[in-house]
Amino acid sequence: MFRLKITLCFLMLNQAVVAQFRDPTKPVNMPTAEHSPTIQDQGIVLSAIWISRMAKRATLNGKTLKQGESFNDITLLKVNQNSVLVKHQGLVKSLYLIPIPYKPSH
Repeated sequence: MFRLKITLCFLMLNQAVVAQFRDPTKPVNMPTAEHSPTIQDQGIVLSAIWISRMAKRATLNGKTLKQGESFNDITLLKVNQNSVLVKHQGLVKSLYLIPIPYKPSH
């Protein structure tokens, strides 16, 4: 009985530690950008551009980078209002974020 209690306590603590490092807005079984071969094999996906007085950032393949940072052989060279300049596998590429027009529902 004592071993069962210890085992249950260990399992509960283990779950708390795992939950501490997981993004609560994503499903539990969703792989991260670092461990997902499907995301890595698709090329570079630009999903957001963040510009503030302090820094310019862009979200590439699910990872938010500051201008000058690198991730998975992708270096974010420059952040513009609607585009970014990246270096990937020795090539410099421009990626554009095209805004989706807002259509109000009547």
